Amino acid sequence: MRLVTLQIEGLTPYSQSRALHSVKNPDEEYDTFDTRIWPEHIHADENDQVVIPAVAILQGLAKAASYLGKGGDLKKKANATWAENFRCGLAIARSPELETKKEARPERCYCHANGQRSSGTRVWRTFPIWDEWKSSVLVHILDDSIPEDIFTKVAEAAGLFIGIGRYRPENGGYLGRFTVKKTTIATV
Repeated sequence: MRLVTLQIEGLTPYSQSRALHSVKNPDEEYDTFDTRIWPEHIHADENDQVVIPAVAILQGLAKAASYLGKGGDLKKKANATWAENFRCGLAIARSPELETKKEARPERCYCHANGQRSSGTRVWRTFPIWDEWKSSVLVHILDDSIPEDIFTKVAEAAGLFIGIGRYRPENGGYLGRFTVKKTTIATV
């Protein structure tokens, strides 16, 4: 097993959209409710530290392996790609902390009411956004067949082409792109 530390830094702002648990008061206007609860969209750990959900990073790595495999740049043998190895062979034990100099600011967006394109109905929603951010991500490579150069290439592609968070490139957006500033790999 190998332990990888990825030092990532945002190229574009990062926004989160955790599902809400609050309920609108019966006499409360929607805009008042949205203004009151927007910080609930932030993912935080048990110490109230803002985190990037581990699953978002793992899914981004798997998507990037699949994306690079389609172009033929990341083939194994014949038509096999690394996508399945990345889906099943990686683990992140703890969601990494989001390192930022400033608190999140609210960003008001005219969004699809149900989160799906072409739904026909749009509403104003407010989400947290950080303009500058970075993080240190600890990834366990459980699958020994994944070469280090392939992992590094996939991690870099995940930041540039897939991204993390709300309105990321994978979904046609521009938020959540990052670069891998440093990769450290150790065998454990």
